[in-house]
Amino acid sequence: MKCACWLGPRRIEIIERPKPEIKSGEVLIQVESVGVCGSDIHYYLEGKIGDQVVIPPLVLGHEFSGIVCDTREGKYKHLLGKRVAVEPGFACGTCEFCKTGHYNVCTNMRFLGGPGCDGALSEYIAVPAEYCFPVPQFMPADIASMVEPTAVALHAVELASLCPGETALIVGLGSIGLLTAQFLLNCGASLVAGIDLIPHRTDVAQKLGVHQTFTASIQNSIEESISWIKQITGSRGFDVTFDCTNRSEGIIIACQGTRPASRSILVGISGEDYDRIPISIARRRELKLQWCRRFRYNFPSTIKLIEQGKIQFDLILTHHFRPEQTQTAFEMVSKTEGNLIKASIDWV
Repeated sequence: MKCACWLGPRRIEIIERPKPEIKSGEVLIQVESVGVCGSDIHYYLEGKIGDQVVIPPLVLGHEFSGIVCDTREGKYKHLLGKRVAVEPGFACGTCEFCKTGHYNVCTNMRFLGGPGCDGALSEYIAVPAEYCFPVPQFMPADIASMVEPTAVALHAVELASLCPGETALIVGLGSIGLLTAQFLLNCGASLVAGIDLIPHRTDVAQKLGVHQTFTASIQNSIEESISWIKQITGSRGFDVTFDCTNRSEGIIIACQGTRPASRSILVGISGEDYDRIPISIARRRELKLQWCRRFRYNFPSTIKLIEQGKIQFDLILTHHFRPEQTQTAFEMVSKTEGNLIKASIDWV
C-alpha cells in the first residue's frame, strides 16, 4: 500500500509498505480523508512538540475517516462497510487516569502520527475497533474527518462552562477557533468576538456569525489586541476567553482579555517547551487557566451535532489535495498560503 511518509523536516514522500495485519480488537480501515492539523505541522517542520519528539520514518496524520473493510472478530462485524470517524488516541485503560475517566491524559497513550506510532496518511490503517464511530451515510468523508478537530472545540467549550448570555473571546481564528466560535454561538453567548493576524480568517469568522472581529499586526499583536479588547468591553474584559493560536502571544492576549474572577481556556499548541504567561495579571484577577487536552467522550455528541447541521464546514475546509500532493499541502498549511484554513488529503 502507499503511505505519505515523513522522512525529516520539510520532507514527505510517497513510499510503499505492506498492508497492516489486524490484531485482536482491531479493524482494518480503508482511509478516505485525512485532515492536516497544526500539531502535524510542528512535527513536519521541527520533528517535535515540546518534549514529544518524532523519529523518521513516520507516517503523520490523525484527523481521518474511512471505510471499515475487515475484522477478525464477529463482534465487530456490524462495522464492516461503514464509514467511521476514528478517535486517534488509544488509552491503556488501566492507569489511574483512565480508571477515573480522564483517559485523554493517559500516561501510556498511543497517539496516531505521534512518537512511535504511525498515523493515517496511508491507504489502509489498523485501529482498535472501540475507537471507531460510525457516521451517518450522507456524511461525506472529508466532513467525517473533521469530527476530530470539532470534538476538540466541543471539549474546549465544555471546559468553559459557558452560561447563556456570557461574553466570549477567541484568540486565533484557524479551524479550531472557528469551530469553537460556532459552539459558543449555539450555546447562547451574547457576544462572541475573535482576533487573528490574517484578514481572510476574520472575514470568515464574520460570515459564520462572530459578532466582532479584529485583525492585529504581527509586529504589535499583543498591544493592538489588548487595546481593542478594552475598547469593545469598556475595559471590563470577557467572561471567558479561548487561546486557539500556535503562538505564545495567544496566551498573553487571552489572559489580558479575561475579566477578573473568570476563566481562560488554553487550546492552542505553540510547540514551545515554555510559554509566557502574564502571571501578575492572572494572579491579581484570580483567573482560572484551564488547558484543553484534545477531547473526552466527545465524539458521539460531535457527530450528532454535525448531523443536525449545527456546525458549518464549507468556509473552513478550504483545500483538498491528493496523496501525491501531501508535501505541497503541508507547505501551504505551514505558510497559511492561498486563504487556506483547513486542508484535507483525499485518498479515495
